[in-house]
Amino acid sequence: MSKIRLDRFLANAHIGTRSEVKRYIREKRIKVNGTIVTDSSIHISDSDIVTFDDKPVTPHREVYIVFYKPSGFVSTTSEDEPSVLNLIDHPYVNELHIVGRLDKDVEGLLILTNDGEFTHKLISPKKHVEKEYYITFPNKIFLTDDMKKKVENGIYIEPDIKTLPGKIEQIDEKTISITIVEGKYHQIKKMCKSLGLSPWERITRVRIGNLTLSGLEKGMWKEMKKEEIYSAIFG
Repeated sequence: MSKIRLDRFLANAHIGTRSEVKRYIREKRIKVNGTIVTDSSIHISDSDIVTFDDKPVTPHREVYIVFYKPSGFVSTTSEDEPSVLNLIDHPYVNELHIVGRLDKDVEGLLILTNDGEFTHKLISPKKHVEKEYYITFPNKIFLTDDMKKKVENGIYIEPDIKTLPGKIEQIDEKTISITIVEGKYHQIKKMCKSLGLSPWERITRVRIGNLTLSGLEKGMWKEMKKEEIYSAIFG
């Protein structure tokens, strides 16, 4: 059973800063299992019930949010441009970071979390987590065997930058799918350009691992449990 210092537990739960929660403890506003405590250094376990002014304190937790990003929003904190973070009303939003950002003009599946280990695992090319994108064009487009082989073998998107092997498929006469296991800068756009597939009309990330946009509309988000999202992405 894990244990944590009381003052750290309270600070992590956003009751206040470390110094503020120590003051609350001195003021006898904190109880553990119904008993007032005045020592901020005591350790508590998962089974202990902590209250602040007789109201239960919810322990800090890892958060995983799946979001259908609309076009026109940046995947960063920005005061100059509309940010995806402004669309998510969640108590932990200020400590969330975005995993695998999408360009402002790209829409689709986005994950936000405060779990750094999860993020590192997801973005690592060594894990080979698939990210699938649908690219729609204004006119009819038809893939050739040569295009497919280039993507399957890795394609140069810059003179000195080659992608890892990916997959490209025809969805309909104006839409193709590209699946990659990395996330180089503007990779999908550059792959399309290298293949002579431009201009594109819309790019949507539809899948990460086995996690999809199912049940979400543009601008909508949902929170998932750790075991759910790990299972959906890493199997």
